[in-house]
Amino acid sequence: MLPKLKIIGCLITASLLLPSVGHASGETGIEIVASCSPWPPYVIEGNRPGGILVDYVEELLASFGYKTRIEIYPWKRAIDAARNGDVDVIFCAEAGQAQNYGLEYEFPILISDTVLLSHRDYPLPTDQLWEHRVALGAGYWYGDEFENRRDQVDIMEVVDDFSILRMVASRRADGGLMEKSVADALIQAHPELGRVIHISNTPVATQTFYFATSPASRLNMEHIRHHLAKAKPTPLKQQIRIDTN
Repeated sequence: MLPKLKIIGCLITASLLLPSVGHASGETGIEIVASCSPWPPYVIEGNRPGGILVDYVEELLASFGYKTRIEIYPWKRAIDAARNGDVDVIFCAEAGQAQNYGLEYEFPILISDTVLLSHRDYPLPTDQLWEHRVALGAGYWYGDEFENRRDQVDIMEVVDDFSILRMVASRRADGGLMEKSVADALIQAHPELGRVIHISNTPVATQTFYFATSPASRLNMEHIRHHLAKAKPTPLKQQIRIDTN
């Protein structure tokens, strides 16, 4: 009887030492380095990075028991850092970039409408976007649909979002593409420009951006995937509200 009790005692002790379902042993409190390029209002660079996506990622990973360090880099540097494992997570990449960058896409983090900006006095319908008379200022280029249509516009300048706003307001560009939330934030910050800007009431496109992990990371990605599968996080949605009344 005594040997059986010893065996039972050993089994109980061993079970107490096994990792829990929620957090693997030694996993809680580890630091995850997450990165993105500056992208106000989603990602704001500074001594203490902030913005909609930064807050989202920090809260998500904290709920898994992880510490998070946010590093804001220019896009190429962020990707290079993820490739060599210095960055564990990229949180503002498009799904179509997976093959090119060699990252592993885990779940949608942001679903955002791309809107067309034009001058208030010369509003440009979205169906006229590709009619060879439009000079596009594009701070970000959204996927193959746009890449394949570069030759359908007379002029395209790749500039930052604030420059798009100024170009359209001064009629130096017929139209500009921009994320809806970015446009809203810029117009609120620069009402003098916003007063002469028309925003399309239908999206030009809807893009999905992803939380992606680095295959070179030293973290156990299976643990992260376990948390994601259990939490089933809902992506942020920045979309045009169409008035149906």
